[in-house]
Amino acid sequence: MRPYFIVNPVACGGKALEKFAELRKILEERGADYTFVMTEKAGESAPLAEAAYKSGERYIVAVGGDGTVSEIAGALGGKEDAVMGICPFGTGNDFASALLLSPDPVKTAETILNGSPKPVDLGYAGGRAFVNVLGLGFDVDVVINTERYKSKYHGMIPYLFGIARSMFHLSSTHLTITADGEVFEVDALLTAIANGRCFGGGMPVAPKADPSDGYFDVCIIKKISLFRFLTLLPLFLKGKHVGKKPVMYFKAKEVELSCGRTPLELDGELGEYAPAKVKIMESALRIMR
Repeated sequence: MRPYFIVNPVACGGKALEKFAELRKILEERGADYTFVMTEKAGESAPLAEAAYKSGERYIVAVGGDGTVSEIAGALGGKEDAVMGICPFGTGNDFASALLLSPDPVKTAETILNGSPKPVDLGYAGGRAFVNVLGLGFDVDVVINTERYKSKYHGMIPYLFGIARSMFHLSSTHLTITADGEVFEVDALLTAIANGRCFGGGMPVAPKADPSDGYFDVCIIKKISLFRFLTLLPLFLKGKHVGKKPVMYFKAKEVELSCGRTPLELDGELGEYAPAKVKIMESALRIMR
């Protein structure tokens, strides 16, 4: 199959474009047939992928970070004859990391040319797809606060500032959660419904997650004090928070979040709101690995 690359040229502060140039040299040295298109604005990857599929392309490759991957995954989800590739050249690359895909252009070229397409699950909330993590609470605050710093800083720095700002303005959400028919209530600082293991550039919110097992891993941090949150944070950053007293962790295929109108983040982007029903579509994608 001929790879059709959809390139986000501003991913990772423009470094994605540099890595893609390296990748192209490798492909040309190997005599590979390929084509590519550059996005010109945010949100353009999905319609480009849909147009490419309609025109006959069946091997569509995302070049960028988690946002680009999420958009293209949503466009290709459920199309049994489509194969998706990932060039993880963004800032965080959390979902690619869950699939053990390397950001190195040489290794990426090998995977793109000689990998095998393997099934991966896809999540849906409010009709919108996500491939990695849906979050409510603290991580939504981080996304909002990170935007305050993106105009001045690049890379992971805005995100780190966003975390710091959010930590000192902790707030909880009262949720009624229905997980595969089981109902419970909780005051939650953070709720993550995860297909992948990490978010935020490597934080293992769901260290036991498997993107191909047909289940979400759900991690909930209950309402706690700032001091308790700060003592939990080092464990959270190492993926050792599972089993600790303020943490609920379980697997489910369908999760309903009932609360007042509350913003959600899907793969690091805002756009949907709770109340919401979150469902998993098993083996909805085939990704080259």
